[in-house]
Amino acid sequence: MPTLAPTPRSQTVPPMDALNLLASEIRRIAHLAAETDKRTPIPACPGWTLADLIDHVARVHLRTTLMVRDLATTRIDPRSIDLAAPADWSGVPAWFLRQGDDLVATLRAADPDAPMFAWGKDKHVRFWIRRMLNETTIHRVDVEVAAGLESPIEPAVAVDIIDELLDLLPAAASFRPRIRELRGDGETIHLHATDLDGSSLPGEWLITLEPHGFRWSRAHVKGAVAVRGTIHDLALFAYGRRSQNELQVFGDTSLLAHWSANSAL
Repeated sequence: MPTLAPTPRSQTVPPMDALNLLASEIRRIAHLAAETDKRTPIPACPGWTLADLIDHVARVHLRTTLMVRDLATTRIDPRSIDLAAPADWSGVPAWFLRQGDDLVATLRAADPDAPMFAWGKDKHVRFWIRRMLNETTIHRVDVEVAAGLESPIEPAVAVDIIDELLDLLPAAASFRPRIRELRGDGETIHLHATDLDGSSLPGEWLITLEPHGFRWSRAHVKGAVAVRGTIHDLALFAYGRRSQNELQVFGDTSLLAHWSANSAL
């Protein structure tokens, strides 16, 4: 049986705000690339160097640019794209920035509500605006950590990173089969961003594992296991960039380990 999909919900970051933030994240990656050895290992992506990560992000950006420009109805494999990247690393940061600027300009020119291919349930341009901001932000942190730096994710973006991941997991089961293991008999996982208490942003999530998948909601409800930390750390935990040992965990740690092993994209 397929993983249960949650009820669609509004995005925390409106599309036009997301594009401004995306442009900023792209500039930060380009700046870091200009100051970092291309052979620097990326701890979050075992086996990758900075050069590998830049290649990956640039391919994803160019693929999205091409699809949104044409309002594509089918997927383009990013591995099939000829990036035409500079042979000399010194030219890569400026090239990466140009590619990113082209992506942002293409997304700005498109109607967020225009229908097109998307691998998630929301098959519109806005899917790609959200996806590009969140994926680029996670990879910006990857580069910063590799360079010995780490700056916080914008809180609204961090909230949306968690929301989007929970929305996307059912669709991602087609290429991440282990996601189908996210099921149970009513076990619950509670995520709590302690620095958002009293904020206008939502900071709590309840995930319920059921026989045919999972459902989730934003709720202040005790779970079989609770994870507490800043919204920055929770967003990174959701993407496998933080271990449960780096956050406050109360309750069934084996349940949390099961979730982590099968949910990270």
